Amino acid sequence: MESHQSPQNPTPDGARAALDALNADRSALADRIVTPPWFYPGIAAVTTAFVASPAAPSPLIQCVVVALGSVALISLVLAYKRVTGLAISRTAGPRSLALLIVLGALVVLLLITSLALSLMDREPWVAATAAFTFVMMWAGCLAYDRAYDAELRRGA
Repeated sequence: MESHQSPQNPTPDGARAALDALNADRSALADRIVTPPWFYPGIAAVTTAFVASPAAPSPLIQCVVVALGSVALISLVLAYKRVTGLAISRTAGPRSLALLIVLGALVVLLLITSLALSLMDREPWVAATAAFTFVMMWAGCLAYDRAYDAELRRGA
């Protein structure tokens, strides 16, 4: 195991150089994390399938939609990792965390809405809810990605 010990009395110039090196590393990492253009519509499509699933004509088809959506979601995450070489496992700061929580809460709310509409035999409204989900997720993923990048660059 390596031990990297810092000097007991660092100089201001040494501390400034270390901070500059950290900022350069953060910036290089942020430059490396470039989301592929297919990722946003892919996440939006999978989320839309989940939200629209209560309108399936049978419980079996609903289960198949959810299962295939889960496989697609895992495939998207693995493809993202393969393309970027990185696996994002946590938020970069408070803004990206807040966006993630809001998106998650909205998806749950839209799923509940879709289920209620489906139980009331309002399938056209389920379709409208699903369409809104697609647009919201695409825009939300883009906003999350921009917040993540900004927080990563500034070290939030």
